[in-house]
Amino acid sequence: MYAKKRANGLCEGCNGTAPFETKSGPYLEVHHLTRLADGGADLPQNVIALCPTCHRKAHYSLGHLEFNNKLINKVAAIEAKLIE
Repeated sequence: MYAKKRANGLCEGCNGTAPFETKSGPYLEVHHLTRLADGGADLPQNVIALCPTCHRKAHYSLGHLEFNNKLINKVAAIEAKLIE
C-alpha cells in the first residue's frame, strides 16, 4: 500500500520504527484519517501508516480527535514535501 511505502518502516504518527518485520516488510497499520464510511477517500492525503499503538490511540484514546487532527496536518506536510 501507498502509505506503508511512503512511511519506509517508520510510524508516521510517532516516528518510531515499525515494531517488527513481516514477510512483506515492516509491520505498520494503515489508518484512514476520514473513515471511508464517513465519505473519506482512499487517497494518499487520507491515509497514514501507524504502529499499532498510534493506530489504537487514533481510534480509542480520550484525545483521539486532537491526535487525528495532528495526523491530518502531518500527512499534508509529508505529501507537500513529496510534490516539491
